[in-house]
Amino acid sequence: MRKEPYPSLTISWRIGVAHYETDRAFEDLLDQVRACREWLDELAFFETLTHHLYLPLDALASRAAVLGRRIQAVRAEGIGRVGINILTTVGHINEAWDSMPALPFQPMVGHDGSVSRGCACPNTPGLREYVREKYSLFAEAGPDFIWVDDDIRMNNHGVAWACFCPTCLRMVSERLGVDMDRGALLAAMDDPDRGDVRAAWIAHNADTIDSLMAHVSAAVRAVNPGIAMGLMTAGPGDLYCGAELPRWLRSLGATKLRPGGGFYADTTPGAMIEKAFDVGRGSRVVRDMREIADIQYELENFPYQKLGKSATALISECTLALAMGCNGVALNMLPMWGGPFDDIGAFLDRLPAARAVWERLVDDAAGLPTAGLWPAWHAKLQARRPVRVGESWLGSMGEHGTSVPYVLSGIGVPLSVEPWDGVGPPVYGTVLGGRAAEGFTDDELRVLLSGGVLMDTATLEILSARGLGELTGVRVARRIDNGAMEQLTEDALNGGYAGQIRDARIEFWGNAQGKADILEARADGVRVLANTHDYFRRCHGPCLSVYENELGGRVAVMGYAPWMFLHSVSKRAQLLNIADWITGEGLPVRVEEPVALVPFVRMAEDRSRAVVVLLNAGLDPIDRATVRIRLAGSERVDEVGGLAAWETTVLRTE
Repeated sequence: MRKEPYPSLTISWRIGVAHYETDRAFEDLLDQVRACREWLDELAFFETLTHHLYLPLDALASRAAVLGRRIQAVRAEGIGRVGINILTTVGHINEAWDSMPALPFQPMVGHDGSVSRGCACPNTPGLREYVREKYSLFAEAGPDFIWVDDDIRMNNHGVAWACFCPTCLRMVSERLGVDMDRGALLAAMDDPDRGDVRAAWIAHNADTIDSLMAHVSAAVRAVNPGIAMGLMTAGPGDLYCGAELPRWLRSLGATKLRPGGGFYADTTPGAMIEKAFDVGRGSRVVRDMREIADIQYELENFPYQKLGKSATALISECTLALAMGCNGVALNMLPMWGGPFDDIGAFLDRLPAARAVWERLVDDAAGLPTAGLWPAWHAKLQARRPVRVGESWLGSMGEHGTSVPYVLSGIGVPLSVEPWDGVGPPVYGTVLGGRAAEGFTDDELRVLLSGGVLMDTATLEILSARGLGELTGVRVARRIDNGAMEQLTEDALNGGYAGQIRDARIEFWGNAQGKADILEARADGVRVLANTHDYFRRCHGPCLSVYENELGGRVAVMGYAPWMFLHSVSKRAQLLNIADWITGEGLPVRVEEPVALVPFVRMAEDRSRAVVVLLNAGLDPIDRATVRIRLAGSERVDEVGGLAAWETTVLRTE
């Protein structure tokens, strides 16, 4: 069993400039801090109020002096840890460029030649010197810790893909051993045969961030080596930068991490589920880094308005993040421009009770891996991903299916965010969606296929092109792009739902390619779980198959609308049975009733104990649900009830 060096729960408050710049505002803040002393552990002060990078150093020096006094005053109130959150290191976006000072050094340049108005290239000497002086100023203010915010990335800086400035072009040319201007580099990136150029560009981005983190660390350590360092990320899926989070943390000398993701308003409350998995990926990828002891979830309801998020949603999203691997919460929710605290009162009233739940959750889950099907992703996906003829590599940059499996959680399939070690197949099986398979070598894919795999036909075609299709038992026979629906067969995995029809109206939603693929068996032993029909009930052929291959792997291939409209009673039952089958009837948790309970599972590798957080992801209250927790040699059955919309509950085994 892994033992994580996590301390007790930390609740931190991020404090904007408007709440400390004047004495009056700061006194109001201290009054609020005193009222929250029961549950509050630390404060982190922002050094600026804008995402625009540049302020003159003399202005920053004045603010650092103010912060030095504020830090001492907060310590006098009994808050044990007080730090500074450096919001801008290279800049986040183009913001307020007409009123803020213009950048005095090289701005970031996009692939299309566009120039950022607020963000600077991290590889140029001017920016490096500014960063050194800026971090030195704030280190001298005497904080216990310094956070580096999530502008440490090479995309979305007012230009989509950076940085193509002369300095970066020279550095990449030296790496490749040939001079390339921007046009030549872009042409090479889109050349199917120039994987070396794409890999070199991703490596350049990763090295850029690594070098910048070492530079920041040196600046702070030169002032006070005892200051703790923390890094905030924009998400573990930052594949354009190589996703080398452990390396960057070590170069920074970090002991704190805030994994990223976005959920800003409960007009779309389901976004908290996706953020929980994204944050979980970032948390668990550093699971073996003993030095990272403090992993904080950022509760952010930007632009910080009471009606943007309910108190229930605020509590639940934090609970999910703690279930997925965080052991702290950073509250980023104060009004941006000071003033009364009316917008957060309802949430603050619930924090004492929530803290008690969170403390026990963190303690009970310590050392337990997440458990469930693994949505496959590889940190080198963008570096390894081939470019097809006529495709723009940067134009098609994205997650490429690494997050599409999250939809399965909504029908009760537990998902794992543990990083894969490559030695054997994931314990609970793998989900391969879209082009995620392109991040893996043939040998790695063969290992995955020796275990349980649930995939779509986009993945099937990638595997077939690489000579691995025989391990799936099927091939794509033909593709339909309109007027198709799915009918379940009498296979035992469909339970009592044989004949049930699912019609996703594939042509309603734009490009229907890959949403009604007809499968053809290429081996004996293929079982068909669904066929595609037209609206006159004429059968086109199989669209969902399962197969046990020569390696002992159990593979399911979905050819009909694999990631949309899965929430019917019959489809939910079918997919839960398939998930159970590919894991050898080994799903760690099953919810029997067709209710909107989303499971987040932490379970010991020997299945001796577990912690399960359940989220009611629907608007109807759940009066009763049967939850089966499958432990080693036994099954624990819990009856869950009384869950209102978007509330969570925690189950534990001893």
